[in-house]
Amino acid sequence: MSALSRGAARGAAPDTEGTRARPARDGIRDALAVIAAYVPFGLALGATLAATSVDPVVAWSSSFLVFAGAAQLVAVQLLDDGALPVIVVLTALVVNSRHLLYSASLAVHTRDWSRGWRAGGAYFLADPVYALAIARFEGREREDGAARLRYYVAMALTCWGGWLLLTAAGILLGGLLPATLPLELAAPLTFLLLLIPTLKSRATWAAAVAAGGTATLAAPLPLGLGLLLAAAVGMAAGAITERMSHA
Repeated sequence: MSALSRGAARGAAPDTEGTRARPARDGIRDALAVIAAYVPFGLALGATLAATSVDPVVAWSSSFLVFAGAAQLVAVQLLDDGALPVIVVLTALVVNSRHLLYSASLAVHTRDWSRGWRAGGAYFLADPVYALAIARFEGREREDGAARLRYYVAMALTCWGGWLLLTAAGILLGGLLPATLPLELAAPLTFLLLLIPTLKSRATWAAAVAAGGTATLAAPLPLGLGLLLAAAVGMAAGAITERMSHA
């Protein structure tokens, strides 16, 4: 290759600090927007944790152990009711079992990561982290594994830190929040808005509609089983629609 050709190649794909830092900046920016939307839910959850008989410091520290609002709330409430630790752990696992679907969905986009990075990334795989990651990865299929990793780490750490601050603020300020505010709607509405841009085909729309309808009908089921049923129905609907479109 001539010097001119090498120079052109370098010019077409410059390996600069700015280029390497861009995915991280994007991740922080996207995460801050989600944190802002999650303020009501984080404060409400913190206030709910403070209202239990569990020591507030212990309740808040569960945010480090379980980066998932629903499972965290269920676990603390079970401890408040005097449930056995094994019941608390098993219940939290059932509530968080939907994360298995998240990780399976992201697996194809993270195959270039080392086993250690994939294991670390699994810890941060909360609902908003998944929604931001899948939207980024599917929207930029040509982005390499290293850039995806920088985006994911920056975005996930920002979401995690923001969540810790929000739940701490909720525990400290819980008594000041009006009881009439429907704060519990903040998280699902935010998640819905994050997922809408990923609905790009008949199969994804079929999966979303089927899963949403099932989740609504199965909402009374205990331990988050309605979500698992909705996920199964949604995947089946998406797979059937995809197969019919190629028939």
